[in-house]
Amino acid sequence: MTRLTRRGFLGTSALAAAGLAAGCGGSEETSGSSGSSGGGGSGTLEWADHFSSFQKLNDDWAAEQSSALGASVKHTYYDASKAGQAFQLAHQAKKMPDVYSNVVGLPLAALVGGKWVHELKLSAETKAKIPQNGLTEGITTLDKKLYGFPLFSFRQSSTLVWMNKDHLDRAGLDPDSPPTDYAGFKDACRKLSAAGVKPLTLALGADGGRVRDQVDDLAQAAGFPGYQGLKFATGEYAYHDDSYVTVVEFLKELYDSKYMLPGTNNLSVVDARTRYAAGAVGIFVDGIWCAGGSKALVPTFVDKIAFGPILTPTSGAKPWTYRGRPGATWFVSPDSRDPEKATRLIESLMTEEYQKGMIAAMDQPPLNLDLVAGSDAIDAYKKAVTFCKDNVFLMPQAIVKNPEVAKVDAQRKPITPHVGNIVQGYLGGSIKNLRNELRKLSDASEADREQAMTKAKSSGAKVSEDDYVFADWKPGADYGG
Repeated sequence: MTRLTRRGFLGTSALAAAGLAAGCGGSEETSGSSGSSGGGGSGTLEWADHFSSFQKLNDDWAAEQSSALGASVKHTYYDASKAGQAFQLAHQAKKMPDVYSNVVGLPLAALVGGKWVHELKLSAETKAKIPQNGLTEGITTLDKKLYGFPLFSFRQSSTLVWMNKDHLDRAGLDPDSPPTDYAGFKDACRKLSAAGVKPLTLALGADGGRVRDQVDDLAQAAGFPGYQGLKFATGEYAYHDDSYVTVVEFLKELYDSKYMLPGTNNLSVVDARTRYAAGAVGIFVDGIWCAGGSKALVPTFVDKIAFGPILTPTSGAKPWTYRGRPGATWFVSPDSRDPEKATRLIESLMTEEYQKGMIAAMDQPPLNLDLVAGSDAIDAYKKAVTFCKDNVFLMPQAIVKNPEVAKVDAQRKPITPHVGNIVQGYLGGSIKNLRNELRKLSDASEADREQAMTKAKSSGAKVSEDDYVFADWKPGADYGG
């Protein structure tokens, strides 16, 4: 079992486990009920997720919905590094929570086939609140049946630059003029170090999932014309492209220059963010949810947070990245004893009251980004949302072009070592030839897609390599083909 990060189900048509959210970090404490007692007893709904920023919001919402639904709603928060395993064990025991977040790590077809999910039957009122193209066959629906509920905008990033205003002031740096390219970033790190501040930390440790996401993002910003190693125009895997090499060499330079906090190579998302919120470093590379995650850890730290964009190799380059259509955020378990009330709980998350609570919590932005500008969120979060709104574009997807690609996805297998593992090995010195390892990953990814396609075809799927080719794709724009 591999864990799906925040961004993972933002509509990828490759192996879902290769990607988002994201891996959302927070404290390792749980709220609400403890353990994976799911399936809800009589009159009880179990609701579990991995959104650290939403812990209080969801605890409070559970209490409110207990009255509205006439059932005791119990909310549990799991650290993202533990959620996947917890859900796997609960699934084996047929005691899944009634409602749970998308952190399992399987494509929708596999979730349906493996009896992980229950069909959702939404009211007309709720459907009307979901933007056009918010529900997609193979991503949130399968055979025209809805299984996954989207809640977040695809215009988000896991690779933004978050800074500590106090440390920047100490180093003579202006938080309103953050670094935008590699040279500027290294200069900022140098000045922070000279001022006695440890410059930087990232989540390089654990399973390497977060740094994998971030290298994929940085490669796009460095000019890679695709997503997770797959080129849009040709449909070929090219992790060994110059853009990936450039990004990993940049991280290696930061690591060798000792700009990273000691122990960074072992830090999980929660560990790294905890160091940042505690003031141990000047800069933390994290997702758009960093402000909310930091607030959950150290509420008084929020006013010190400053925002910087995803970095590009050269000054003046466009920091463009690409994501797929909104993926599922919430599922109802087939173990639920009351799937109707479980669905109503999910529907309640589209109310104005909950949406405002989401924005105040400053996690992933809602489907309607226009709600953020007039909210009470801090300025740094608003800047991050605006940046993503302007620089994150809708990508072409094989599964949208041909929904039967879902049958290929269901046959895909996790590839290891993945990009994050390669970064870990290269920074640590166990990998000497970076491009060679990346080329091996390209070849392994291609071979896995081929075996998955062969199996899908043998089962009657009408798919081909052409489903992955988008010769009309253009950078810096939403794909509408």
